[in-house]
Amino acid sequence: MNSKIDIQVLKDLAFNSAEGFRQKVDEIIEQQNKNLKDKKQLLLKLFSCLDITSLTDTDYNVFFDSLLDKTSFFHDNKEVKCAGVCVYSNLIENLNKVFNDKEIKKVVVSGGFPTGQMSLQGKLYDVAYAIENKADEVDIPINRGLFKENPRELSLEIKAIKSIVQQNEKAKLKVIIESGELSSYQEVYKASLLAIDSGADFIKTSTGKVPRGADVYCAVIMMIALQEHYQKTGKTIGFKAAGGIRKTAQALDYALLYQALCERDIFSDCFRIGCSNLAEDIIQEINNTK
Repeated sequence: MNSKIDIQVLKDLAFNSAEGFRQKVDEIIEQQNKNLKDKKQLLLKLFSCLDITSLTDTDYNVFFDSLLDKTSFFHDNKEVKCAGVCVYSNLIENLNKVFNDKEIKKVVVSGGFPTGQMSLQGKLYDVAYAIENKADEVDIPINRGLFKENPRELSLEIKAIKSIVQQNEKAKLKVIIESGELSSYQEVYKASLLAIDSGADFIKTSTGKVPRGADVYCAVIMMIALQEHYQKTGKTIGFKAAGGIRKTAQALDYALLYQALCERDIFSDCFRIGCSNLAEDIIQEINNTK
């Protein structure tokens, strides 16, 4: 594992000098890339952490074949599978009919996705529908207005949704903080802690439905919150980056940062990348890497 990074120093820098913080993150990424000894092995792990996603306005049954074709490939005569397939909640019944791979999670977006602007009753109904139809994971956005105005009420919302998800004891809840709509690194940090403390099994950067999706700087703040939680409780909460990650080099940066800041390797139970077109690029990179 790479040399340890002092996350408290990094957090203090983020809160007091945004420009200095971004420069430091860039330096960490550069150093981690220099220290990378087995790029192909990391790329293979990275593919196994992908949530292959389709969330366009015209998605329906006919799109499943092209989506599911991206979920695995063969390397050295061994099948490599992604972590999950992510669709809108109304498509979970149809996904069940055509997809039965138990190793790949069925992931739905729910809870007023992408804005969170829905009554709690509506959110609970939608999440219950997903769980009743055997969704393995549910990704929900926070209501950003509610976060700014009444974070306690938002926490209660997330806890209520988590109680529905827990009806399937193996199901996981991912909470999307939509970092691109938060105004500062302090807000990203507070939203991350709120989601963690309210029962999130993963915290996720973005919906991919706003102009500013994932970026490595907000991701680092989220990872700091995750590592602090781990140091206090011994419990690992997962991280998911999503929104505009289309190239392998981008995805590798998130993986390397996670390894360095959270001091553990990437596995699908704690690290994910949500993507629609990234899988093909990673496969090509694997084939081109010695």
